[in-house]
Amino acid sequence: MLTYLSGFIRSFIYYLIVARQLKRQRKFMALELKPLLDNAQSHNDGSMDTDDFKKINLYGLAIPAVLGEAFCSLRGKPMTEKERMSVTCLGGITGLFDDLFDRKNLSPDYIYQLLQHPSEKNSANINEKLLVKLYTLGLKNSDKPELIKTYAAKVYEAQLMSLRQNAPGLTRDEITQITFEKGGVSMPLYRCGFGGEIPEREYNLIYNLGAIGQLENDIFDVYKDHHSGVQTLATTETDISQLRTIYEKQLNKIFGILEETSFRPRNKKKFRLFVILVVSSGFVCIDQLMRTSKHTQGVFKPGSYNRKDLICDMQHPFNILKLLHYAAIYAKK
Repeated sequence: MLTYLSGFIRSFIYYLIVARQLKRQRKFMALELKPLLDNAQSHNDGSMDTDDFKKINLYGLAIPAVLGEAFCSLRGKPMTEKERMSVTCLGGITGLFDDLFDRKNLSPDYIYQLLQHPSEKNSANINEKLLVKLYTLGLKNSDKPELIKTYAAKVYEAQLMSLRQNAPGLTRDEITQITFEKGGVSMPLYRCGFGGEIPEREYNLIYNLGAIGQLENDIFDVYKDHHSGVQTLATTETDISQLRTIYEKQLNKIFGILEETSFRPRNKKKFRLFVILVVSSGFVCIDQLMRTSKHTQGVFKPGSYNRKDLICDMQHPFNILKLLHYAAIYAKK
């Protein structure tokens, strides 16, 4: 009981730390990114909608303030302003880049060239111009711009693979591979904003962190993905307990890899707490899906429920308490 209570208190402290980091990042974005976004909105040619701008703000906020700060705690060195700018921009392009693959008129080669040779002059619309602007700023503020392009190419390949999720017939193993690869290669791209080479064990760590991040994202997006016809582990798994098993197994894998890295033990402990806090929301959402499946005799059928049953509100006080509860459980393991 005392161990759990200690974990709960530490989790709550880190929850407050993350809240403070988010507040700092909001100020940074208001100063550095808002003018770019305002200009894009005023010249919008219809290639972007409200959700596009929301995604830029969401990823531009969360990637540096949560995952970026977690990495800084692991390396034991605070984030510089150039690093913050680079990782903010690399995070901000996430949604814009996804949109390129949703537009049927773009060839894969065109998208690839846009990443390898970004040019606002050759961009066809506001979506592409803003992507190129943010991407260029990400490159400019990193000391390893060519490494960013290397990992951007890997993200491109993973996105091409993920297009298979739009058609039926994939096995669970195939969906898992696509999911983990898509999330896994994104994380090293964000890590490039901090400069320096990425050693193999560190790459394995952040790759697997990205993999569970994508799985968590899919768990929260089960309503949207189901109605869009996208196959994910969350939309195709009929037994939510199996989804929990996959999720927990991936989390334990991350912890195992973390212990094999050469970072200082004290820093690894801090990083672990950040990771636990981030992924615990996934357990909260899994709980909700488990309760929802009881409406259909324990067999999960996303098409049989309404939106409210499938959307997990992490702003609700009860869910925040559950998040801290799970964080306390995994902090003591």
